[in-house]
Amino acid sequence: MKKQVQEVDFLIIYEHKVRELENMCLIKYELERRGYRVVIRHIEDQEALEAVKPVYHAKVVTTMACYQNASLEWHTKDFVTFDKVIDMQWENIVYPKDERAGVFKNYTGIGREVVRVSWGEANKRRLLESAHMDPRNIKVVGHVGMDFLRDELKGYYLGREELFREYGLPTDKKVLLFASPFYADNLSEEYIAGMCRKHGEDWRDYYDFMMRSEKAILEWMERLCNSRDDVLVIYRPHPGHIGRHMSEVEARCKHFRVISDRSIKQWIVASDIVYTGNSSTIVEAFFAGKMCYLLFPYETTEGFELKLVSAGRKVRTYEEFARTVEEKNPAFPIEKEAINEIYLVDEKTPSYLKFADMAEEVLKDDSYALTKRQLASYRRKQPLGVRLQKKLQRWDWFYDRYRAALADDNCHNKWIVKQRELRQRQAQAHKRFEIESTSEEEINDIIARIAAQLDHQPLPSEQE
Repeated sequence: MKKQVQEVDFLIIYEHKVRELENMCLIKYELERRGYRVVIRHIEDQEALEAVKPVYHAKVVTTMACYQNASLEWHTKDFVTFDKVIDMQWENIVYPKDERAGVFKNYTGIGREVVRVSWGEANKRRLLESAHMDPRNIKVVGHVGMDFLRDELKGYYLGREELFREYGLPTDKKVLLFASPFYADNLSEEYIAGMCRKHGEDWRDYYDFMMRSEKAILEWMERLCNSRDDVLVIYRPHPGHIGRHMSEVEARCKHFRVISDRSIKQWIVASDIVYTGNSSTIVEAFFAGKMCYLLFPYETTEGFELKLVSAGRKVRTYEEFARTVEEKNPAFPIEKEAINEIYLVDEKTPSYLKFADMAEEVLKDDSYALTKRQLASYRRKQPLGVRLQKKLQRWDWFYDRYRAALADDNCHNKWIVKQRELRQRQAQAHKRFEIESTSEEEINDIIARIAAQLDHQPLPSEQE
């Protein structure tokens, strides 16, 4: 553990690598180009998990979502102190049922006080009308991730042949990409109950809709692969949700692959046709200039269908699905006007520049700072024993001996044994995040590829 607190201007915290990391690196690239100190950390970063006192002081923390007090406490833990918060709100598009005042995704507690990114005017209206946020704290800057599909970053992604060679995929097939909006089919009852507490008991009905839809779509895809030798189906799981049914189809079908790593945009630009369901992925396909079909074998649970896709043309049967493979000049299933309402489209200025301008404003303007009351209010009140332990652990002499005792298998002190067991349970609980964490080398590699496009600088490998 670091003995000295590291001062940074921006600490960027992310949850899902494939959803957020490239976007965070683009922001880091621009803010560092302007001279700021920027650090990227995963929400379950080992350094953060083990910290018992601040490792960083960040003038601004950016979070992946800040719905309520627990969200911010999960992000910041004990490893960072901060003055201001920007919520990236990667779930800008919510279910219609989540637009009512007072529901989980319309913010409570500290969630009402932070600065929040909005991709477009539709979400801004929701934040004003349903969440009753301060208009000054709502920043419409567009979706930074869409910048990777602009001409300025056109060469960022790997070409199809290079990408497919890396994954051992055939290059002589018509490539059909399915971006799954479904949660995994092996969720525990504890997880499902937790989602119901957040979103209402009807989330259980929505989960049933997802499982029935997944099963039907997997049957369609296996049937198609078995009837044609000229197609390759790439099944992209929802971030963090690899289920057993998709893996079973992959084991049976040589033209069906489940691939969860790399960003969805990398696979969109390398595919011929894109498919999805109740998901905003259709917009990424639109910006990439790719056709995207909406697969809906069943009617969506009431209140859970995104407005973005509700008026769209849907594929309901296997026969319709099979015809899409050969359809000539198909019309995009949703209107461009619907996309423009949700995503700020600015052909002149990329969203990462708009974000950087906004972040500079927040950094420099003290009026965006959270008050002492706000900073003290978001943490749960802990028992006296826990508070005492935390105070002792902030003392380096005590903490060094505490860690040594934990590592000493010959130490059978009851309190140490209990602490050892607690840490083991925490490690097991956070195991699902292991694949999401990344290294500085990976972050630097992504930024180098970004700079190669925006600054026209050669990549390190090209300089050798």
